Amino acid sequence: MPRVLAVTSEKGGVGKSTLAVHLAGAFAERGLSTVLIDEDGRVGSSLRWAARSGETGLVQPGLGFPVLAPDEVKPKKLAAADAILIDTEGRPKRKELRRLSERADLILLPSGISALELEATRELLDFLLDSGDMGRKTRVVLTRVPPVGHAAEDARENLRDEGLTVCNTLVRQYAAYQKAAELGTLARDVRDARAAVAWADILALSRELL
Repeated sequence: MPRVLAVTSEKGGVGKSTLAVHLAGAFAERGLSTVLIDEDGRVGSSLRWAARSGETGLVQPGLGFPVLAPDEVKPKKLAAADAILIDTEGRPKRKELRRLSERADLILLPSGISALELEATRELLDFLLDSGDMGRKTRVVLTRVPPVGHAAEDARENLRDEGLTVCNTLVRQYAAYQKAAELGTLARDVRDARAAVAWADILALSRELL
């Protein structure tokens, strides 16, 4: 059975789709058959990302894995997958989150490290932890982390001290991600001095998760 990972957030600007696209790319690079499903009908960031490099629904030279809209999802397309990534609707309703917990093996919550972002993440985690299995399936991923300083490490340990599960890997903020979005490719493939470092963060995170 494929491993299903959902990336969701109640706050915009935390890099939800960037994380979903790049994790799918990392799994694919590691030899795992991977599918990304874009369920954000209002924005469709992952589908738009894929469209910049070619057709959606096919393995693209710029990404290396299929990106599907919900109406393109068929059991046959998912049967051979090792990993399925779901880029959820932005700011999903709580009832949608409950449904998500029935479909996903892991729920990833990307969060920045500012006080407001961490507060919003804690509030969502409180809800998830009160919902039984959802809390046990949930992992916080600290994203858009400043490449210098220790603020992210401090935030990670503070969250852990509160009993929350936080991924060890910190996804640092580099221009390579923005360039990748503009070109419809992955950070590893853009011309940028920090592209390799950005990609190393994603690969490390992918190994934590699968």
